[in-house]
Amino acid sequence: MRVQLIPRGRHAVAGGAVILALGLGAVPPASAQDLVGEEDAPRAAGYLLHFFADSDDIQVLSQYGTYDWAVRPGTSLSVQVNHEAVQVPGVDAPVGSPEALDAITTASRPIARQKDAYVDYTKIRNELTTAISGPHYRIGYYVSTESDYFAQQIRTQVDRDFRGQSLNCSAGTSFGWDAIAPLRDEDTAAADADRRTWHGNLVLTQVLDPRTTLRLGGELTRVRGLQHSPYRNVYAGGTRVPERHPDLRDRRDLFLRLNRYFSNRSSLKLLYRLYTDDWGVASHTAGLRLAQYVGTRTVVEYRYRYYTQESSRFFRAEYATTGGVDGFLSGDYRLGAFDAHLFGGRIDLGLGSLLGGPELLRPLAMSLAYERYFNSNNFSANLFESGLSLAF
Repeated sequence: MRVQLIPRGRHAVAGGAVILALGLGAVPPASAQDLVGEEDAPRAAGYLLHFFADSDDIQVLSQYGTYDWAVRPGTSLSVQVNHEAVQVPGVDAPVGSPEALDAITTASRPIARQKDAYVDYTKIRNELTTAISGPHYRIGYYVSTESDYFAQQIRTQVDRDFRGQSLNCSAGTSFGWDAIAPLRDEDTAAADADRRTWHGNLVLTQVLDPRTTLRLGGELTRVRGLQHSPYRNVYAGGTRVPERHPDLRDRRDLFLRLNRYFSNRSSLKLLYRLYTDDWGVASHTAGLRLAQYVGTRTVVEYRYRYYTQESSRFFRAEYATTGGVDGFLSGDYRLGAFDAHLFGGRIDLGLGSLLGGPELLRPLAMSLAYERYFNSNNFSANLFESGLSLAF
């Protein structure tokens, strides 16, 4: 279930099993008023509680705090902090086996001792995200800490309109640097490592007519450093050995989106994405969303997505020798070949308009959603979501 209280004109976005959001307006101090004037320097603070649980007792509790400030006309500063606790229950599985890794969250669960796989584990993550935004740019910084991981990233994005604002061009880049310090004892001897990630993207959005937009984009990502789990072992040569991936990976993808609005108050969104990398992985994604208004405040949406992927050149379900393929071994099923399907539906009900009542409750809305996921690796999941939102 999801419950949101949203300040009018602002949006709280989250997903999961239970969500409670509260937005609070704050009065700017004299210094901010002196800078841009009281009416031009709005501030807003928010709090979001996000709780996720599944049938395997995986639990994620996140507490978000947000703060937004219009420092001058056209320029805003945003800050978000998050304290997150992920609890993974103990499993009846040996260290490094696939059973010791959560299939849905793929959380990096440190198992430093043989007994750790059989007891509950809780990982704490604290993160900070800041950004300053103008009419045609955004500059941000991200930092997070965990017991075995420290990550930082800087990112920029710029965009401009052309052809009488019918064409928008957006370009962005980011650079991240991570320090990885695996928990170690007599059973785990992984050394400290680091990782550097550069990412760049270019997106073109063209208005074809008043009801149709076309978006074409491309992304390049280069990753250097540790790219495998220091806690995962692989069955090779009749025994279990540590996983080992290449230290360099270049990733590329192209995507195409077409959005069309129809006169019967429905819309169609089409997506295609092509991905390749120098590990040999190649994938295709095709999807569609169809939404239809039923009445004035009720929207019904249908969704389908198909995904197919080729295996990396060094992935094997089982390795004949401890040397793997060219010295590399992987226990990550996401590097193998598989097909996946996802379909579902969603309904958003304007309860306030349907039920009537006080003006305060007119923006009250309810959402119900269901999705079904299954793939060729014999994994499937049913995803249910319900929520309430109230703008004020």
